[in-house]
Amino acid sequence: MACASARSPADQDRFICIYPAYLNNKKTIAEGRRIPISKAVENPTAAEIQDVCSAVGLNVFLERLGFTMLPRLVSNS
Repeated sequence: MACASARSPADQDRFICIYPAYLNNKKTIAEGRRIPISKAVENPTAAEIQDVCSAVGLNVFLERLGFTMLPRLVSNS
């Protein structure tokens, strides 16, 4: 019998994806911001998000696909 806890938290398929738009204070909620403006920052980059996550001890993997937009925003461009 397989147990869900047998999987390592380091498995890449368990990672959480954080797009820069989630943290951007210039974006509206409709445009993809997911946190309050008071906690958001101006135009964060993927590299900055990676640095902060690493600094607090999270296992980080920066996926470079040639774009860093939310998938739903790519189709609107």
